Amino acid sequence: MVENLAFDEIIKKSERLPTLPGIAFKLIEEIRKENPRLNEIVSLISSDPPLSAKILKCVNAPLYDLNTQVRSVEHAVNLLGLDTIKNLALSFSLVKGFQQEEPFSFDYESFWKDSLVSAHSAKLIAGCVKPDVSEDAFSLGLMHNLGILALAMTLPKQYSLVLKEMQASGCSAQEAEDHVLGFNHMEVGQRLMKSWRLPKIFHLPVAFHHHPEKLPTKSSETDLLTKILHLSTLYVDLLKQSDTGFTLGLIERYAENYEFNGNLKIDEIGEQVHQHTLKVFPLFEISINKENDYAQLIESARTEIIDLSNDLMSKVVEQKREIELLKKRIIWDSMTPLINYQHFHELLNQEIYRSKRYKSPLTILIGDIDDFETINDNYSHEAGDFVIKQVAKFLRNELRQSDNLARYGGNAFGIIMPETPLVGGLHVAQRLRGAIAGLNIVFGGDKISFTMSFGVASLLPDQEVSKDNLIKMAEDALVLAKQSGKNQCFAHKL
Repeated sequence: MVENLAFDEIIKKSERLPTLPGIAFKLIEEIRKENPRLNEIVSLISSDPPLSAKILKCVNAPLYDLNTQVRSVEHAVNLLGLDTIKNLALSFSLVKGFQQEEPFSFDYESFWKDSLVSAHSAKLIAGCVKPDVSEDAFSLGLMHNLGILALAMTLPKQYSLVLKEMQASGCSAQEAEDHVLGFNHMEVGQRLMKSWRLPKIFHLPVAFHHHPEKLPTKSSETDLLTKILHLSTLYVDLLKQSDTGFTLGLIERYAENYEFNGNLKIDEIGEQVHQHTLKVFPLFEISINKENDYAQLIESARTEIIDLSNDLMSKVVEQKREIELLKKRIIWDSMTPLINYQHFHELLNQEIYRSKRYKSPLTILIGDIDDFETINDNYSHEAGDFVIKQVAKFLRNELRQSDNLARYGGNAFGIIMPETPLVGGLHVAQRLRGAIAGLNIVFGGDKISFTMSFGVASLLPDQEVSKDNLIKMAEDALVLAKQSGKNQCFAHKL
């Protein structure tokens, strides 16, 4: 999850990032009460002239096709209903609060188009499967990607690297964010929801809308809203004409997996969303390409999907799950429950970036079992493997949750210790060394004793040291420890 320090920095750096626009927040609080007060709602809207004008502009738009012109906020609230007023107020406030120019090519208009399409799609999907959550689904659809906007505003230079990563590799936003930043917009979005004190039912769907199957809760309503939100994001891709046949096939497959397909009229929802955007986008002063014909888009998608058999779509969905598992296998060592050498390097790059950004110390340890070959020779290679596994388990139990422990190769281990100065890292190394010297591991009736040596190196925020140089410093210190008689700890000092 996103670190408190990083999250606090995002909020601190964004003076225009609202805790939630005041009027919209008060409206949500009032409307969610068991007995909302109409006069209070009218008073809140009337206290914000721009919002009042937007509400009146909306109710008098062709979308609502009224016979007479509405001139009062109270009349508008009565006609539109409380939930619609809440969602309009929230939409207008967020657009106004966030829209700005940045020194890189983040497409704000596209972001808001996608948000509004997701919101309306989520509402229509909910209307088919469970109407009483429709308005919550709308709010979630509207706000689920605010983490992206927060990151783009507060970390513009870093987020430009995220966009470049997406363009270069074709990966998803969250994958690029995890790689470049070490956390993603879903985690940030969840934290924003909590900081805004929005209903708890919103928190987890925002955090897991791309992976409903990973939800850590058995709440049926949370599960339902997360699945609805996931489908709504696929409608965004469909209406953006992103690989239409494949996307439509995914919608159908997930609707079936979620047991929505009996109630969900997939094509009709897409048509309604398309027609709604033609009417609603102008209210938000967002441009729209009226040349897009949804009927032609669906016809094209259906033509494509003929070539994608039902069995193939099932395999594609299953393949997506397998890819997630494969990614996990790529970063984990095959023998121990530790990250591997390659992922150690990737994490170290991220931690060096954080150390410099947040001006905090960073220390790494590289440890190696002394005379490991004698264990293999005297007891067996199976005994040697067992020792490595036991050392991995011991080290993991002795380190902090925030420390990253890797099998560095063979009988060597690497440890990344964020927010730790050199003296602290050396103290940990000495503690580990002493404890390991006292271990007696039993294998096949034999007691196996051994020692370890450690090399320690640190990075201070004002030092320009690369990842490779920092590793070399630790490795050089380890060599000195071995040359000094083994069962030693040495620190490299610049």
